[in-house]
Amino acid sequence: MQLQDIGKVMGLQGVEVESSILLIDETGEAKGVEIRIKPLNARQHCPVCESSQTVLNGSDGDRRIQHLKMGVMPCVLVVPRIRLLCKECKSTFGHEYAFVDGKEQYTIAVKAHVYEIAVGSTVQHSVAVSGIPYSTSERFFKEAALTIAQRTGMAALSQAQESERLIMGIDDFSIRKGHNYNTGIHDLRGESLLGIAKGRTLEELDRYMERNPQMKDLNPFAIVMDLAKSYHSFAEKYFPNAIRVADRFHVNRYALDILDDIRKRISPAIPPQARRFLKRKSKLLRKRNDSLSDLQHDELALLLAYSDDLKAAYWLKEGLIDWYDLSPNHRVAQITFQRWLEHGLAFNIPEINQGLKTFISHRDVITNYHRCRFTNGVVEGRNGKIKSLQRRHFFLGNRTFYEALCVIECNIELARLQFTRLFA
Repeated sequence: MQLQDIGKVMGLQGVEVESSILLIDETGEAKGVEIRIKPLNARQHCPVCESSQTVLNGSDGDRRIQHLKMGVMPCVLVVPRIRLLCKECKSTFGHEYAFVDGKEQYTIAVKAHVYEIAVGSTVQHSVAVSGIPYSTSERFFKEAALTIAQRTGMAALSQAQESERLIMGIDDFSIRKGHNYNTGIHDLRGESLLGIAKGRTLEELDRYMERNPQMKDLNPFAIVMDLAKSYHSFAEKYFPNAIRVADRFHVNRYALDILDDIRKRISPAIPPQARRFLKRKSKLLRKRNDSLSDLQHDELALLLAYSDDLKAAYWLKEGLIDWYDLSPNHRVAQITFQRWLEHGLAFNIPEINQGLKTFISHRDVITNYHRCRFTNGVVEGRNGKIKSLQRRHFFLGNRTFYEALCVIECNIELARLQFTRLFA
């Protein structure tokens, strides 16, 4: 390879390679590569007055900069420290190289490499791969992550503001189960995370909106959420024109809870062998009937034979699934949902009567699903990513950095675009 081609291969802009030396240690083993380079044009515009009338004003020796490894060999760039003088404002300044920031000892490519490794794992793993000290790797990673997260969040919000038919999704996820929660606000159509509010009560959501007034400018067509009162009050307060939609999978859990309550009630009354079989195969009751194998259908028939109440609740649950899948429009859905409620109440089973109270009191937001057929399924996937991130980084005590990593993790495509622009 010719010397003039080495700079292109290594991604070095505005310089030419003068020499390349293989460094040898005392034992005769190669310990690295040293590449001496110089700028193609030493003169630059004045950073103070932006004048092009600058002249060379001496040199302060050489500067050694760590670059990406060449294979397994550490690579050091040796560049001259060139001083310049502005004829207009008489300011003196040093020549700046495009591939390194300020007085850094590592190139921008090294910073990008550290970030790429750490964002999918940990800084500790980045240290093991790159060989850069932990404190330096952590600093590079945090600087890049905070910048990329800020740009990614702005891009996601801008995308949501420009959406003609914005569909928002709201759901909580735990930091510590039963104690601390966060609330994620999502753009379901744009497939992005817009923000994270600390807590899930209406007061905590109010504080989040006060700190992020740009969220109030959003004009969602619909908001998908569970049946928590705080979320519906929040949506009604800040987005009164939006259709409120109860998330399908959260609603379906209420039907499954009815099944579980009946199973627990009948379990002590059946023989021990049947009780063990019912407990062991209880997951079959929660699965969709059309997804079961022939063997599972046979096992399900045995389970439902233990109790008419259990059988009634099971087929009531399947009727709800069919209502979601087969209702052609909102008007028909309202009529068939009322029939489904009446069918369930006709059994006069205590658990069903109690469980259907939730469906009756929220019938409007439940049937609104057929005005906007979106669910929070993708939101649950992002919540899983965030929980994995929490485990990987030991819950991240710095709130700002924690939210930044969540934004990057949940908006991976937008974050990759911002990464490319930052380290181009």
